[in-house]
Formats: sequence, structure tokens, C-alpha cells
Amino acid sequence: MQENKSPMATFSDIASRYRETSLVQASAGTILINLLEIPGTADILDVGCGTGYLTAELAKHTTGNVTGIDPFEAMISEASKAYPDPRIRFLVMDATSMPFEEEFDRIYCNSAFQWFRNPSLFLEQAKKALRTNGKIGLQAPAKTNYCPVFLEAINDSCRNSVIRKVFAGFRSPWFMLETSEAYSSLFRDAGFHVTHCSIEETRNRYSTAKVFDIFSSGAKAGYLNPACYDSPFPEGFETTFLAEIERSFASQADGEGWIDLAFYRIFLIASPEFHGRKTIHQESLR
Repeated sequence: MQENKSPMATFSDIASRYRETSLVQASAGTILINLLEIPGTADILDVGCGTGYLTAELAKHTTGNVTGIDPFEAMISEASKAYPDPRIRFLVMDATSMPFEEEFDRIYCNSAFQWFRNPSLFLEQAKKALRTNGKIGLQAPAKTNYCPVFLEAINDSCRNSVIRKVFAGFRSPWFMLETSEAYSSLFRDAGFHVTHCSIEETRNRYSTAKVFDIFSSGAKAGYLNPACYDSPFPEGFETTFLAEIERSFASQADGEGWIDLAFYRIFLIASPEFHGRKTIHQESLR
């Protein structure tokens, strides 16, 4: 996930409120922590750590060191200020150019994989970063229909002729596969043994305001990224688009103003298949 320098709708712009708005990412991330079965002395890498909330949660599960990386300086700045624990370090770093060699027992990748333009390159780097008997845990939105409420809002917004014209040139920035087998195959081809892989439907009820916050914590950065379009945005496009999204959420709410928000998410655990590589740091994990 490379940082887009555009002033509009990047994660640098939303860093200051990401902790409060990333409700869905945090909830799914807690599930992933449990699936990852973290040993008590493990060194952990958190890929796409954002503002560090889940990095700090990971640190509670180990006496080892925890490293959080994110390509956005604003995210790392927020994380470093919020969690000044000497066992946690935060680094500005792209996931596809990691320099690590056998430094970690667990790699945690929560709600970031969908942004990787070259997932195979990331998996190559992740395999190098893991020690023998290490594991990687992945959670990310999956399937084209990743969030029906969001997609209905996008379709509703395109009733506006200006938005419809702009969206005719939209190219999705996300990497999402349709089946758990497709994700498993990607990891197997990269030299991993997959021990858990499933696409789950997660549901929660939120107010329309919270749904808009959740949309703003991730999806907004894709839909309002000028690099994903064939031509520049017309003046006032962002304001018009977000107003239409809010209007759609209000129309989708029940009589009490609540929305049943569903996401399809991939949960995957895998271990690298090493051949003849020495074991490092494993005695302390037994």
C-alpha cells in the first residue's frame, strides 16, 4: 500500500480520527488475534498497524517485542504518541519492501491486505521475516460484494448525474478474492501451509452516523482517491459524493435509525514451508 500524496481522502487525512472510526477493523482484528495463537514470548510484526490500537493489544499477549509498520507517516505519528511502550516500535514502511530476516514469530495483518497492489511480493517478504515455526494471520474484506450496505450507497449516489459520470471511470484500488480456496491457493503458491481459511459474514447494528464513520475509516479513502479515476474530480465532487452517501445510509436505516451492517471477511492462518533452514528463537517459545 503506497501512500498517495493527493490531499483528498488518504489515510494521512483520517489518521487523527482513525481510532474512533475503525470499529469494524478493530472487532475483526480481535478475532484474528485469538486465531493466531500467540506464544507468550513471541516477537510480533503488525503489518498496516494504523494508529496502533491493535499493536498495543498484541503486546498484551507476549513479553516479546512488537513492531508496527504502516506506509503513512501520520498514522505512525499518532501511534507513537498514543503507545510509548519500550517493547513497541512503530516504523513508516511499505509492506512490500520489508527488510526483515527471520525476526518474527507471528505476523499480524489486519484490514490491510486488500490495499496491497502486489500481494505475492508481500507474501515473499513475510516468509523471509518469519522464523521457523512462525505463523502469519490475515483478516481483510473479501468478495466483490464485500459490504452490501456500502455498495448500495455507491449505487444510490450514482443517481446523481455528476457522480455517475465520474464513477464511469472508477478503477477499484482493492485486492479481493471471491472464495477461501482462492486465498488458500495464493498462499500455497507463495510457499505457505494454510491451516485455517474461511470467508465469514460479520454483522453488527449501528446508527447511520456510525456507519458513515466506518465508511470514512477505510472505504472513503478508495472511493475518493483521484488516482482511481480517469479524469480529475469536478469542483465540489467530494462534498456532493459524501452527502449522497449519507443520504443513502439514512434511507437504508430502519424506523429507529439503525442499519444492519454486514461485511464479508477472509480469516486465514498459515505457516511458511521451510526446507533446511535453521531454527531460531524456538526454544524460548516451547
